[in-house]
Amino acid sequence: MKVGIAGIGGIGSNVARHLAQANLPFLRIVDFDRVEASNLNRQFYSLDQTGRLKTHCLKQNLLNIFPTMVIEAVSWRMGPGDASRLFADCHIVVEGFDDAASKKMLIEEMAGSGKQVVCASGIAGENMDVGVKRFGNCKIVGDFVSDMGDLALFAPKIALVAALMADIILKQVKESENG
Repeated sequence: MKVGIAGIGGIGSNVARHLAQANLPFLRIVDFDRVEASNLNRQFYSLDQTGRLKTHCLKQNLLNIFPTMVIEAVSWRMGPGDASRLFADCHIVVEGFDDAASKKMLIEEMAGSGKQVVCASGIAGENMDVGVKRFGNCKIVGDFVSDMGDLALFAPKIALVAALMADIILKQVKESENG
């Protein structure tokens, strides 16, 4: 089963890490950004990777965990119409964007695709009370109310949300393998 991740910051890089640790065989990661030292407390990168493209760094970090994993790293800033093209052959798409407009764009574009979409909403603040909601082909993990414009990002909460998102994906992979 092929999984694609749009945005590999705090949520996306940690979901990818969990999937590599579970030996998921294929992953496509898409992002345009570079590693920043100020984000290392919650993203799966290291200080020596600062300034480098996230896609290249995350690919190397994941291969250090699971050397035979097939990882397609696409350095691209996603815009309207890109998701259906970039994730055409993926069965599951993870939304890891920071801004609401990009989240909305991806969810709307994937709505009619039949693909499972796994998203995050409400990942700021120290309140670790998170859950999962389902809307059609989309499962959303978070507290559904906190906003990073109002509250600081808290690394343990981001890790928890990413772990729950990876769990959703791994359960779906297992289901598809068991027929």
